[in-house]
Amino acid sequence: MKTNKKILSILLILIIFLQGSILSVYSNENQLTFQSYEGIGHASELLNTINFQDIRGHWSEPAIQQASALGLVRGIGNRRFGPDQPLTYAQALTILVNGLGLEEEAQKYGESQAMPRVRDLIILSAADDWAKGHIQVATQENIVTQDEINKILNLSASRAEVLENQVQNQMDRYLNMDLNNTELGSIENQVRELTQLGATWNRPATREQLAIWVARALELEPVYGENIVKVYGLSDWREIETANIPYIEAILQKNIMTGVGNNRFSPRGQFTRGQMAQVISNIKDELFEKRGITVKRGEVVNSEELQQSGSTRGLLTIYNTDGSQNHISVEPPSKDIVAQRNNRLGLWSTLQNGDYITYYINEKNEIIFVQVGAEQEKKVEGFIDFVDNVNNQLIVTDFSNRKHILEVQANTVFFINDKPVSLKDLLFGQEIQAIVVGNRVRRVNGYLDEDPSKHGYISPGSKTKVGDVLFISKDDIEIKTSDGREKYIITSFTGILRGNGKAQLFEIKTGDRVILSFDDIYSPEIATIRVEDNERHIETVYRAVIEGVNPRRNEIILKDVSFYRNSSWNRHSNQKLTLRAEDNTIFDGNRKVTLRDLERAIGTEVYVAVENSFGVPRVAKMLLKQGSTVNHESKISSIQFGTNQMVVDNNRVNFHQGTIVVKNNRLVDVLNLDLNQTVYVVADLLRGVRNSAFIAIEGEGLLDPRTDETQIKIYRGKIEDIYDYSVTIGRLAYSFNYLQLLNNQWSQVPNRQRVTLTDDTYIFDSQLKLEVPTKAFLDSRFIDPNRVWDSELRDRLEQGYYRDKTAYFIVRESNYGGEPYSEVLAINITPSISSSSNVRFDHSAIGNVESINLDQEQITLRDVKHWNNLNSRWEPVRATEVVDLTRATIIVNDKPVDRDSFYRIKKGAQTYLVKVKNTSSGDEAYVLIIEQ
Repeated sequence: MKTNKKILSILLILIIFLQGSILSVYSNENQLTFQSYEGIGHASELLNTINFQDIRGHWSEPAIQQASALGLVRGIGNRRFGPDQPLTYAQALTILVNGLGLEEEAQKYGESQAMPRVRDLIILSAADDWAKGHIQVATQENIVTQDEINKILNLSASRAEVLENQVQNQMDRYLNMDLNNTELGSIENQVRELTQLGATWNRPATREQLAIWVARALELEPVYGENIVKVYGLSDWREIETANIPYIEAILQKNIMTGVGNNRFSPRGQFTRGQMAQVISNIKDELFEKRGITVKRGEVVNSEELQQSGSTRGLLTIYNTDGSQNHISVEPPSKDIVAQRNNRLGLWSTLQNGDYITYYINEKNEIIFVQVGAEQEKKVEGFIDFVDNVNNQLIVTDFSNRKHILEVQANTVFFINDKPVSLKDLLFGQEIQAIVVGNRVRRVNGYLDEDPSKHGYISPGSKTKVGDVLFISKDDIEIKTSDGREKYIITSFTGILRGNGKAQLFEIKTGDRVILSFDDIYSPEIATIRVEDNERHIETVYRAVIEGVNPRRNEIILKDVSFYRNSSWNRHSNQKLTLRAEDNTIFDGNRKVTLRDLERAIGTEVYVAVENSFGVPRVAKMLLKQGSTVNHESKISSIQFGTNQMVVDNNRVNFHQGTIVVKNNRLVDVLNLDLNQTVYVVADLLRGVRNSAFIAIEGEGLLDPRTDETQIKIYRGKIEDIYDYSVTIGRLAYSFNYLQLLNNQWSQVPNRQRVTLTDDTYIFDSQLKLEVPTKAFLDSRFIDPNRVWDSELRDRLEQGYYRDKTAYFIVRESNYGGEPYSEVLAINITPSISSSSNVRFDHSAIGNVESINLDQEQITLRDVKHWNNLNSRWEPVRATEVVDLTRATIIVNDKPVDRDSFYRIKKGAQTYLVKVKNTSSGDEAYVLIIEQ
């Protein structure tokens, strides 16, 4: 077997060297084609040149090694780099021009301007001539301006006189030589030019000037207005020239340069060669495209050294993070690789199996440099919290209760009980051991209990399905998975989980990501449904212009940003935003495109739905704008899924898979559009056709019938009778029935209603602003002095004060087995409010939680809408609204919340309020229903 393997390896090497750069490897199952790369022909010489002796232990050593190996910076001779030497103007421009891949052009310009040598005398070196060429190219590329050149060349009269004296003194050495006047004149011109170079371009460059040149070389957009933030944090920012501030802000925001300590930038200060190497290392990704350099990352899975015809040949096999595989072949010393490991340089022989490497490839398919990651392999052991098949992430809680967000690579291997599986086979709650480097997963070992003797039976919850909710009822759920649409059965035994606790069926909304667990691999009946919490909720929808795309970092930079709120677009306070993005979230019409494709769309307007994925703003869906914008807000009067058309506001509008559709802060499918829904539509009008770009569907109201066939109802009446665990809701006055909030308006109910109370019913006296214990409310014999410490409240309970007092009743109504059932969740007693007529001072409002002030017991709402009783519709409020909660009864997901638990209310939660205007305190809520 070993002999066969050795023969195969030799054959592979022969194929590489004899047939070129494509290596075909055949397996029993299929054929794979791997790109093969070679080492460079001067690796040993390059290693010797850049193995500088004066950088050992210097802070800039890693950057110098990297930048010099990539040909972006050079030493000063004699294996020295001079990291602490001042960087000159000429050196700065030379490095930037070379970084842009224009070195050859600059050298040719320099050669064309070189003065002819006089006999064998060398005055101006090739480096001096090339420096002039680099300055010329930098001028042509608009890196340096003519004003800046004039400033550098400008010499005072006294300084010019000193330089002229130096020229004459140096000429004395040539006067005794056998040279004619023409030769002496040529020598004098060269000496004068060399002297002037030393006094101008070879002077130390200032930090401010260097920052401006780097910004121009990278074509950075200057930052203006309120987006200037970092510069103002510098104590010496006023020393920076006004015109340069926007460019230096851009440099600082991208972390290309930093201050020098004590919050100073030191614009007139010098810049060292070591610092320049670090800057080049910081911007190398931007320079690579201009130089034709490709970067790949992966793991060395096999390193072989073979002897053939008396020479040593090497073959590296790399599994890349993008799922591809490559081979790297070397034949030392004629072809080798310069590699960096732990700030030490070496050749290919220093690479080992298991190394995670970053390797750089030139246009000739040669490996010019390899970096070995310093991260060590480690184990993460714990339980799976979430498997993200879309973003290839695994969220694990270890045995110390710490969370790990692990990046799954294309070459990550998975095993359950030593059997190979895929990522989608991993289960929520499953115990695993992950082998990781940094946060990149190499291998996952999962464990499950198996009982092969029981046909179809598996460990509870072992079979799972992950998808987005398309439709849900109390009996079944349809989800959209990577395999298509799938439907499963919900039973009375199905458990609902969200976050760290139990939830209720009505909390599951269309668009939610869910994990369905089963106890039988052949049964469609769901054991548990786990609902993803708020990580994939849509935080906002932006309309903006693409300013930049960085496929390597999976980033998109937006400018001219506005955000959608309450049927309108509002200017964002930050006019530039950076978002994480994945290829499968971007659409051009109904066609998916990649980040690479998006690079050709810079300057295009886009619509972007953004989610906050574990604290990182991420593109949930992006659509490129095509045409002029038209807006419609009305009900869907007709819809045809066969033609992907609907009618809104008497206009025919198309929709497609690229359309961004949002409902209840969730990204939903176009299949969730329905007749009579109220929608806000942003469409692109192109050649007379309206194509929907963004659709906001008005979500279900918190008082509407729910998935589990329950419904929250709010009544306003008198506490007519109090019984054992029940009360009767009675008339507000002799000729005035009690009221029900029906379709957001108060409607009279003619008959008294008896409703059930439980020990969990929350009762609140809004006049005293105190909770009333349920048992004491039902029977004064159960007054607990430890709970009823307020004397006035105790008196009211003992005297039966609450009979015939007005109150708001929050009731959950359901129908089980054909029998109606009404359970009171909370009662807000309002003895200070009289209701003796049809005149109403309270009104309904809806909105989303922006913030909670625990000390003041106030809530700030955004996306607020007030119910207009005259027109029977919701009227949007443009500003946020602060509401006093000191008199409010609050229900969160059908659970009453007391004053000590306000912190449980989450930002973005959906709300329904009954509130009044108080001339002294503003808006006061009496009923607040929250779903989160």
